Formats: sequence, C-alpha cells, structure tokens
Amino acid sequence: MTRTDLDLTIPVDEPVMEMRRFVKAPPALVFEAFTTAEGLRHWWGPRHLELVVCEIDLRVGGSYRFVQRAPDGREFAFHGGYREVDPPQRLVMTFAFEGFPDGEAVDTVTFAPVDGGTMIGSRTLHPTLETRDAHIANGMEGGMIESYERLDEWLSPASSRP
Repeated sequence: MTRTDLDLTIPVDEPVMEMRRFVKAPPALVFEAFTTAEGLRHWWGPRHLELVVCEIDLRVGGSYRFVQRAPDGREFAFHGGYREVDPPQRLVMTFAFEGFPDGEAVDTVTFAPVDGGTMIGSRTLHPTLETRDAHIANGMEGGMIESYERLDEWLSPASSRP
C-alpha cells in the first residue's frame, strides 16, 4: 500500500466499514474540503457524476443534502444530519441514500495531522450487515477511490483552488 492508497477494512461479522487515506494537505484544509459546498463540488463522487445540489448546515443538529446527476439525467440523492462537529479533527454524521432510506448509517470521520499532511480515518456503522453489503455492492469502494483522487487534485498546490 502506498500513502495514497485507500485502506479499507470490512469485518465479516460487524455491520461496519473502516477506511484510512492519506492526503497531502493540513487537517484544517481537508476538513474544509469535507464541510463546504465549494470544496465538495470539486471532489465528492465519481467524475462522471455532477454534484448539482450541495446544501450544508454545519452544526450539531444541522443537516446536509447532496444530489448527483449522471450524464443520462438520472439523479442520486443523499442526506444526513450532523451529530458532532469538531473542526478540524472530527465529524460524526448520519448518511442515507434517498433511494434506500432504511439503510441510514453513522459516519465518524477523523482528520489527524501526520508528517506531510492528514490521515483521514472513517468508520461507517450500518444498521445491518445487509445494508452494509448493499452499500459495498453499489460501487462504494470505486467511488471512494475516485473521490479521493479528485480530492488530491483539488488540494494540490497546482490546482486552481482559490
């Protein structure tokens, strides 16, 4: 594994997924990329999907909603609520795909300073093994890999980021 590979752990007997990924940027900048519409529009999701709605009320008790649009016009909507907001170290939020509302998960994301950047860690707790497995089966890993590649590009000093 290189520093920028996605390290994904999926225990067979728990409805969780754990991920680690290094990003070459300080935690405050990475946290901002995760929590602002400006940042998320540049990296969240696979390249072939456009993030057409990105609403964020970043506070405990606040919520978010994202809608992605495919080239053929299909839309995929996601929403959740913020349970903990501790910049730039930690976010805890719910996450639901609106096409499968019974699969709401709880994501805990950490942003740890490491030499040369930030180690992002996340733990996603699903209500059941079945909902976790459905999340995985619908392209989650490939989407995460591509999203983090896009995040690297957006956070690169050579990007056109303001």
